[in-house]
Amino acid sequence: MRMAMAKKDKQLGFSFFELIVAIFIIMILMAVVILATQGFFGKAQERAWETDMHVINTAVDAYMIQSFKAPTADGKLPLRGEYALIDFDASFIQDGQTLTFYPDFIKKLPRHWDEGVWLIDSASRLSIDMDLDEY
Repeated sequence: MRMAMAKKDKQLGFSFFELIVAIFIIMILMAVVILATQGFFGKAQERAWETDMHVINTAVDAYMIQSFKAPTADGKLPLRGEYALIDFDASFIQDGQTLTFYPDFIKKLPRHWDEGVWLIDSASRLSIDMDLDEY
């Protein structure tokens, strides 16, 4: 009986080694979660960039078809090899009504619209003057 009580008293808590192993396992799981979510958010950022490019490109095409002008400050496409800023406030009058690039052709402004990074070239191709990581 005395032997059984001695063993029972000895097993009341975890050993130092068991605690270290448990902490190590938790750290490994946290690292896996962090790495998995970084990849997830990187993909989301890339998809947001692609979506904004598609929406703005479609809006530029529609604007140019209806107005016969580019959505730039002077309404013209830049010379070959040059770029012009997209003017989200560009407008024209059609049938007595003023149509503005935003909100008449795009319903939601893209990220960084006011930072002068949305560019158009002489062939009306869009580009964003920033790294994808910063978008």
